[in-house]
Formats: sequence, structure tokens, C-alpha cells
Amino acid sequence: MSTKRREKIYRATVEREPGWWVITVPELDLVTQARRIRDIQPMATDLVAAWLDADPADIRVEVEDFTPPAAVRDQMDRAKRLLGQATREQQEAGRLASDAVSVLVDELGLTLRDAAQLLGISHQRVAQLHQRGRGAG
Repeated sequence: MSTKRREKIYRATVEREPGWWVITVPELDLVTQARRIRDIQPMATDLVAAWLDADPADIRVEVEDFTPPAAVRDQMDRAKRLLGQATREQQEAGRLASDAVSVLVDELGLTLRDAAQLLGISHQRVAQLHQRGRGAG
């Protein structure tokens, strides 16, 4: 009959203080700190291991997720939405510019340089837009 040893799990909480992440293991009344998020888990594990005089590989610490304040999450969500909208609008602007160049060059027979002068952009940019418009068509 095999008996499976149940691994003890220690729980750690995290709070932000200016310049530091404060890590607390309430069950053992232990506190440590870390400068970066990536250091929280190893610091918590090393703290418990040192306190119990155990190998850190034998210690399991679950660190609670630190969630940014709701206002910060809302700002990031809005920023992502706006960035997606800006990307779509930039793509549409590029398509419209390519269409405009196509009308001037292909339909009206202007040279790339003349189209550039009319549009107020470089002839190199006109060439790019013209090539792009041909690739899409």
C-alpha cells in the first residue's frame, strides 16, 4: 500500500510600496521584499525555505496575483481599443492614398513626379503607394 505524502503549500500575499513589492507569508509571520515582479516568487520561496531550514526545491509557495487598480486596467483597455482603431484607420488611409495615386497615374496618365508634386509628397512615396495599389488590384 503506497501512501502519498501531501505537499504543504504556503501562501504569500503581495502589496506594492514605493520602490518595492512587499511579500508576506502570513502563516509563518514572515515578510520580505522584491524590486521586480519576476523576483517575487523566488524571494517568497527562499524566505520560507530559509525559515524552515529546507531546500527551496522542496518548498511550494503560491503567490497571490497582484492586480493593478481598476483605473489602470480601464486605461489600458481603452488604450488597446484606441490603438486597434488607429491601426484600422491607418490602413484605411494607406488604401485611400494608394487609390488616389492610382487615379492620378493610371487613369490621368501623370508621371510619378507630377503626382508627387500635386499631392505634396515625395515621388518615392508616390512610387510606394502606386506599387502597393497595383499589388492590391
